[in-house]
Amino acid sequence: MAVFLLRIAFRNQPDGSDFLLTGRVYPATTTVKAGDWLVLGQLKVLIKQVEIATYEGIMLTISQDAVETLRRSGIVLTKLYGTEIQLESTAQ
Repeated sequence: MAVFLLRIAFRNQPDGSDFLLTGRVYPATTTVKAGDWLVLGQLKVLIKQVEIATYEGIMLTISQDAVETLRRSGIVLTKLYGTEIQLESTAQ
């Protein structure tokens, strides 16, 4: 099973609505793509975009709507530093 180890969560741009989640994916051979899911308990968050950066690791973009849904459920992404989040691939 693949996991995303969250290092930083922040708004994409000061006036933007998307959030960037920066971290690492384990195992390192895992391929993450747009359309895959982050699984936080009973909630799934759609990954809108994936970028790979040498220093930062992997950057996943999720929507503000997803962040609000998580917040209403008591999950605040900016407080999940160092948390392993399960990844679910759309490829079977």
